[in-house]
Parts: sequence; C-alpha cells; structure tokens
Amino acid sequence: MRIALVEDDVSLAQNYSDLFKKANWGVSHYLDRLSALEGIEESSPDLAIIDVGLGAEDEGGFQLCRQLRSNPTTERLPIILMTARGEQDDKIYGLNLGADEYCTKDHSTDYLIAVINSLIRRIEMDRQPLNVDRSKKIIGSLEIYPDEARASWRGQLVDITPGEYWIIERLVELPGAIKAHHQLMINDVEVSRNTVTSNIKRIRKKFKAMDSSFCAIETDFGRGYRWKNDS
Repeated sequence: MRIALVEDDVSLAQNYSDLFKKANWGVSHYLDRLSALEGIEESSPDLAIIDVGLGAEDEGGFQLCRQLRSNPTTERLPIILMTARGEQDDKIYGLNLGADEYCTKDHSTDYLIAVINSLIRRIEMDRQPLNVDRSKKIIGSLEIYPDEARASWRGQLVDITPGEYWIIERLVELPGAIKAHHQLMINDVEVSRNTVTSNIKRIRKKFKAMDSSFCAIETDFGRGYRWKNDS
C-alpha cells in the first residue's frame, strides 16, 4: 500500500513515515498543499493522510481535501484528516468535505494504525463485486468467517479462540505485508509483546496439528510477522 502524507512538521512527518514503513507501507511526503495536489494526482496513492494546518494555510488541509474530491482522478481517494484541533465543528466540517476519517494528533500511533487498517478493509470490501459472499473471505487454503470469528484450513475448521482469530484476520488483511507486534495487539493495548508471540505459537501449533506442512505464518525477526499466501 502507498500512502501520501501531507504534513508541514518535518520531524512529525518522519515519525509517521518510520511507523508506516515498519508496516511495510510505502510513503510519499509533501510539505504543502500545492506540491501534495500535484504529487497525488501524478502518483495515485492508495490513501492520503492530510494535516489540516499546512504552513501559512491554517486550513490548507481542508482546501486540499475539497480539491481532491472535486477532481475525477482523485475523487475516490481514501482520505484521513489529521489535526491538533479537536473541536467537534472541525470534525464535522472535514467529514462533510468528504474525508473518510478525522483523527486528532493526541491519539496514539496504535489508534492511527487501527484507523488505517479499518479503512483498508472498507476499501477492499467496496472493491468486491456485489455478488461476492462477504460473510466469508478466502486467502489461498484459508477461509475466515468474520461474522463468526471462525477459520478453516483446507476445508477443516480450526479450533481457535476469538483472540487468535483476531490475529489471523489482521495478518491476512494484506498477505505478504509485515505486521508489527503492536499491530497485532490493537484490541488490547495492555498485552505484551511476549503475549503476541505466545499467541502466534499457539496458532501455528493448531494449524500444524491439522497440516504438518503448514508454514503460512512467517517471522521477520525484529519486525513482526507476515501471512504467506499459498496460492
């Protein structure tokens, strides 16, 4: 996935860029509205994260959002507005302009990653044909059932807990993409890195009990885990 980040604070932009790159997402950074408008139109990113206040333009992000929505090339681009201002009127205004999400900068990075992942899921759902069964998702030999928090492997139901299912669902959102530990603990920010590791071990054990050749969950040491599609 490719993210267009529009942020005039260079230090903050670097922090966000590092966070996104750890999730194996590409990032293009723009300091101001005009360069962002040109760059986004040319590069067609998958998602734009836009700061409301851009340099001398206190509401440059709002204006950029409006311009992107009025351009046929970018009118369907998913947009997250970011701001230090938390007033409800600003949020309503941004959403009415066409932003998909509105986040304040006092939110944790875990929250921002959760918002991005949620938006990715919605994008993928919107891109599916209307006749697709959305109660089931098939990834190679894996089938997951979001409405029931169940999973099956090569036609056999896997005996997993809701927490284990949640980790599997996060891993298969983008097969091949690395999911850092913190991305696998968003539902419970109190759990430790070791807890995530233990859950991964249990999931692997359950799948291997059904299929000794199971190797779909790969470890990228120091970075996290990825789901390797077998098809």
